[in-house]
Amino acid sequence: MAKQLIFKDKYVQKLKKDLASGTSSEFYGSNEFVYDKKQVLMLQNIEAVSDLANKLDVKDDFKTAVLIYEAFEKLEPIQASDERLWVYLSHVDLYSYMIKRWSSVYERKAKNDADYISEHWFLSSSAQSSLLRHALAGLWWSVYLSVDESRGKNKYDLTKILFRQLDFPTRTLGTYKLGRHKEAVIGILEFIQENEELFKTKFEDKTRFVTKHLNVVGGVKPISYYDRYFFKSELEKVKKEISAV
Repeated sequence: MAKQLIFKDKYVQKLKKDLASGTSSEFYGSNEFVYDKKQVLMLQNIEAVSDLANKLDVKDDFKTAVLIYEAFEKLEPIQASDERLWVYLSHVDLYSYMIKRWSSVYERKAKNDADYISEHWFLSSSAQSSLLRHALAGLWWSVYLSVDESRGKNKYDLTKILFRQLDFPTRTLGTYKLGRHKEAVIGILEFIQENEELFKTKFEDKTRFVTKHLNVVGGVKPISYYDRYFFKSELEKVKKEISAV
């Protein structure tokens, strides 16, 4: 099988500059993005997945996220933090999915083409918050942080909770350091799963309260050393406060 390709860093920067200067926005209104095929590198340990774009569901982010994660399950976190990979995928291999899922520029409906493209096709940095907000990287990372192999066939149960509300993985968890710590994410999701009645209403407001509270806890404790049970126990202490949100 062919190895997965990525863009060269200088080419990513060129694409960003072209977008900022207004010389390339119109290219995102085409069925295929035209790029310089000489500006690519190979990821030696990652196989390219043929026809992945046609398997993705623009109406189901959870299903799409799992497919992307499984296609690139061998990615090391440092590789999955590489802007060059996600910019390549969004412009080449998965471009047909991108213009359907994030169609405003393609359909000439975006208020500002450059801002819209920058937000969905590119990363502002390699920070976890930026990765979680990217249209493709965010899907992979959301699964990576929430998949629980100990659950066997039900290993994606917690991932389903994460995708109940679009802003939960991107702007709620992704805003805080918690979004980098798998055990913290799993602890939060297990707490929600075990307290379904509590989260039946005001899900977005309550999950924001939960992440803000744990972020405060993390300000005085080294959260990267704690497991999911620590985070669940911390949330048990503030059940009444969560209920009152």
